[in-house]
Amino acid sequence: MKFNKVSIIVPVYKAEKSIKRCIESILSQTYKNVELILVDDGSPDKSGSICDKYKKDTRVKVIHTSNAGVSHARNIGIDYATGNYVTFCDSDDFYEVHCIERMMRIATECNSDITICGYFFEWKHHFESAVKSKTGMIDKNEMVEHCTLDNEFGGFCWNKLYKTEIIGENRFPEDMDIMEDTYFLWTVSQKAHRICYLAEPLYYYCDNKNSSVRNIDNLYSNDNTVKYIDAYKRILADFQINKISKNYIYVSMVKFAIDFKRLEKQKNKGNKKLISNLNEIILNHIRDFYACHKITLYEKLKWTIKYLLPSLHGLEK
Repeated sequence: MKFNKVSIIVPVYKAEKSIKRCIESILSQTYKNVELILVDDGSPDKSGSICDKYKKDTRVKVIHTSNAGVSHARNIGIDYATGNYVTFCDSDDFYEVHCIERMMRIATECNSDITICGYFFEWKHHFESAVKSKTGMIDKNEMVEHCTLDNEFGGFCWNKLYKTEIIGENRFPEDMDIMEDTYFLWTVSQKAHRICYLAEPLYYYCDNKNSSVRNIDNLYSNDNTVKYIDAYKRILADFQINKISKNYIYVSMVKFAIDFKRLEKQKNKGNKKLISNLNEIILNHIRDFYACHKITLYEKLKWTIKYLLPSLHGLEK
């Protein structure tokens, strides 16, 4: 295990308040055979100069580029990676000190192509664990289930350790600014034969209020649709997906459609074309939603009320 190098790629943009914590959490890992690739995505603040201060550590590479987005930055990082394994960290997040060691141990023991770990998420100024399942090998349907229905795994790239050989020439899509990491996971998983989940929260996902997904205006496309739904449509079109996994995707699309329809309905003048498009998604896949055996009766009732009474509040959880 100790002879395997892990390349850790961190895209950096407007992160001067958090990047030091991120870098030091990586360099202090108990697993020492790492290379840290910091890709400064044309950040206008002091992030780039802070990164440069760590170049004295031979494990650190700093690459400065013009601003082209997080996918481009990650792709540059992959191009520079020399490790046997590749993983990612966001510049406002950080690792538990044993994160890489524990992921590498289970990756080696299971000979997994993709190793997924649990994570902590920041909620109301404290961290909660997203872990619910047990450690073990999982199939692709289980991976999709926990990326769509409950987000225990998420489509994120930062809680996943990839064998470099299965990444190959695959890269993040640079024409997506929402769910580009989910699309990348789907792409790489086509070559994955063994996927393992480590049910330990080892990554700290911090609540970044400046994130693009926190800006509600960035979640709508120019075609009176929602980018989350567009991303799922693209995944459905670009990959061969079995009936079980399709069902999970349809359920997620229905939930997004109901939630965004509620947002529009609560406005004085909602976008009628957008509402019509969301209604079409709901009507096309509501049977898939109710047929999904992974959705509890309580959840089905809750989402039905959300759909029928979009102005009702207090059903967010």
